[in-house]
Amino acid sequence: MSILTVWLHGQVVGELEQLRNARLRLRFTEAALSTYGFGARPLSLSLALTDKRVQGDALERFCDNLLPEGTVRAVLERKHSIRPGDGFALLAHIGRECAGAIQFTSGDDTAGDGILSPLTGEQVDEIVRDLPTHPARDGLEVSASLGGVQDKVLLTRTAEGWAWPSAGAMSTHLIKPEPTSTQVVVPQIIRYEHWALRLAANAGLRAATADLQTFAGREALVVERFDRRDGRRSHQEDFTQALGLAARDKYEASTGERRLAALAALAAPEALDPVAFLSDLLAQVTFNAAIGNGDAHSKNYSVHISRSANVSMTPLYDVAPVFLVASRLRHAGHAVDQQVYLPYITADHLTAEAEVWGLSAETAAGVVKDTLLALARSAEDLGDPDVDIPVAQAVTDRALALLEPMG
Repeated sequence: MSILTVWLHGQVVGELEQLRNARLRLRFTEAALSTYGFGARPLSLSLALTDKRVQGDALERFCDNLLPEGTVRAVLERKHSIRPGDGFALLAHIGRECAGAIQFTSGDDTAGDGILSPLTGEQVDEIVRDLPTHPARDGLEVSASLGGVQDKVLLTRTAEGWAWPSAGAMSTHLIKPEPTSTQVVVPQIIRYEHWALRLAANAGLRAATADLQTFAGREALVVERFDRRDGRRSHQEDFTQALGLAARDKYEASTGERRLAALAALAAPEALDPVAFLSDLLAQVTFNAAIGNGDAHSKNYSVHISRSANVSMTPLYDVAPVFLVASRLRHAGHAVDQQVYLPYITADHLTAEAEVWGLSAETAAGVVKDTLLALARSAEDLGDPDVDIPVAQAVTDRALALLEPMG
């Protein structure tokens, strides 16, 4: 049996055990129960605080969703001689710096401040150029984890420049380079994402802050982590974690699952203002539907969980109008009033979906209308990004077409 200490906001909140059968078991500390109270959900909406041992799919999936997917994960598993799929062992190596405010340590180790190793511009260029591989350079071992399938690296911005975070040091930015594969479905994807984030912010929605930079001739999107604020970790989880879903199930099927309604039922009661929470969720879903984001699955929406265990929506991230560039990418990620395909989602679907969550018809229609109007204006203001296939007019047209039946 192996044990990892679980930290949240710099405080020990539990112990995570890997049993002989490789399954996980979590026990919360008395201090965590005293701080938050029985039934509170400071770690995850899928893991309520209890004095009993926690086991099962929700725990397994919460932990696994903290880790990278695909090629990036395989590279790290080989590097550390870890059996494929052994998430516990991988967390033991890279779990000191995860998404949100959760950290994992082994033995008597503490979370600590970690180590920041300054990087030269040449080193940063090499690191980004070589992704998705992570060759060790001068002892710069990967010790930070972020879920997802896209190639990326976590670095820390200091007053002197970029630094490599290790031993639990806090990263501040993620760098996602343009994919080099000839099989990529949407060329120039990072330019589309950068534009979509600006589009959202210009329309009044909260969105991740990002800019485009070039490293050794490879263009990359440099994204400021919104779960790092004023030198402190801020806790968050994505919808797969909140709902106890496996990463492989991040796209909702069209079989009446009603995943967004399930999330709303879990999260809204934990919000300081449930109506505001549901309105924010609806605005994000409306934005993604209108721009044709065929990648708006359950790993690309997240909730923020405050130090008092109250829930709110995080800013938008990983947004891009991919359907407008590659029409086969038409899955909306989540069913909207049981419709999962972007060409067929209407304003009626959006308002009806929100009514299932508990918003009034008037409030839901107002949020949808305001979001679409702001989006149409924003697309006209920004114009097209520097890409081969323009999208600004198509986004404006989609927003106006969705608005038309609303009067």
